Amino acid sequence: AVVSTQSGHYGRGRKFGDCATDVSGINPANSMVGDAVFLTLATKKEQQDNKDDDVAEKMAKLKASGQGMVVCRICKGPHWTKQCPYKDTLGVALDVQQGNEEANSVKPPTRAPGAYVPPSIRKGEPADSQTRQRDENPTIRVSNLAEETCEKDLQDLFKPFGPVSRIYLAKDKNTGISKGFAYITYNRRESAESALQTLHRFRYGHLILQVEWAKPSGS
Repeated sequence: AVVSTQSGHYGRGRKFGDCATDVSGINPANSMVGDAVFLTLATKKEQQDNKDDDVAEKMAKLKASGQGMVVCRICKGPHWTKQCPYKDTLGVALDVQQGNEEANSVKPPTRAPGAYVPPSIRKGEPADSQTRQRDENPTIRVSNLAEETCEKDLQDLFKPFGPVSRIYLAKDKNTGISKGFAYITYNRRESAESALQTLHRFRYGHLILQVEWAKPSGS
């Protein structure tokens, strides 16, 4: 047990329990003498006042040192920004303004002369021009192809109807086997119509082909 030297009552009370047979006074085997400790609780207002005093003291030291002056970022007043009385009003507007300035200050990356520029970001050409151009071309979709079908087979099958600008055969990424459908793009719509009418439900190998107009991208 810890007994205060300022209490004035230690050693005077009647002892009990295991200490009932002890002599009068403090037994150092189970007790020790300590100084009194006083606890002072501060209110929230006092804590805030102490913080304000600390801020004022820091500002006074900063002025005296001549190293600089504290200026609020919001109202330009001589106080810290976090203690500005207008931070909930002017502060929001300031953040929005800074965000707009940063967005406007972003410049497109510079490219070396002669560097390749993707068609989607070339000057004067909208980003979706390439997709729109592909959608406007006469493209047909052929399905129900055999797994062993290759691009050369499609060229031999569709080129007799007219010049073909592109052939896309869907393949599995892992095995390279045909997924059973392909897209054929002609230079002229008449050629695509002739191929569609002739090869739709055409027996190719042991399967019956299904040929139709390709749907535009995004539909």
